[in-house]
Amino acid sequence: MLGLQGEPKASCRSPFREERSPSFTIYDNGTRWKDHGEQIGGDVVEFIKHGLGSDHKAVREWLQERLGYTEAPPSSRKDPTSTKAIQYPSAFAESTEARLAAMAEAKELQIETVNFLSHHAMLRFLTIRGAECYVVTDGQNKNAEIRRLDAQPFFNGKKAYPLTGVDKSWLIGADYLSEQPEANVLLVEGATDFLTAWDIATAYAHHKGGKKASWVPLALLGASCKAIHAECLKILQGRHVRLVPDGDDAGDKMREHWTACLAANGSSVDHVIIPRGKDLTDIKNHIQPHDLFSS
Repeated sequence: MLGLQGEPKASCRSPFREERSPSFTIYDNGTRWKDHGEQIGGDVVEFIKHGLGSDHKAVREWLQERLGYTEAPPSSRKDPTSTKAIQYPSAFAESTEARLAAMAEAKELQIETVNFLSHHAMLRFLTIRGAECYVVTDGQNKNAEIRRLDAQPFFNGKKAYPLTGVDKSWLIGADYLSEQPEANVLLVEGATDFLTAWDIATAYAHHKGGKKASWVPLALLGASCKAIHAECLKILQGRHVRLVPDGDDAGDKMREHWTACLAANGSSVDHVIIPRGKDLTDIKNHIQPHDLFSS
């Protein structure tokens, strides 16, 4: 269920790290474990906590989801207006020229795009268990997504690290958009398409002779997101928003839902049609900048 590798038994290799010789033990009828190499261990809860790379709150939410229990006990309910803090697995690393260059090469982005996003705190870096990772986030630090630079999955088999404390209703890029009162909005799905949209915007700016772009890409981090933060709605109000949904059924639902919601918020809305089974990143080399940013 955690997507960890290996076969659990009395003597086995650690599912949390690479090792040549077994140094991991599961005992007491499968209820306890010990990693002799790292000198850590505990019960099932501690195993899940270590597997998620997070805290006990994340373990509770993980178990509740799989047990079908969605309502928190009264004692643990919190004020819905309270703010949450993103719990990162490590401190941010310095955005050195080497890291920025590696990011540009790995994701096939222009170095100008990477530098711009880093300068405006929409792209940051950290290291998780020795793996170089990048973070798509926002100056408000309310929402974020972590991915490995080598595109490999994390310990749970997922491409995105399981962060806690994120607010999916906050649009990535909204902080920058608030400084551009006349800009239109290109709203995409996911961190990868966000990077792609900004890279195409960079090419569009070059085409326009370096003039400031009249479009600002924003991202929803999660197709299941059905609400936009109240502060983001204020920033979007009265602007023209162009949706770039994925070319699938979920993308169709995204287009219908957000067209209605944004129109009700006072925005004019249109959308870009992506071929079925594709997303913006898939067709990056086949789409012209003016196809996204024409008036």
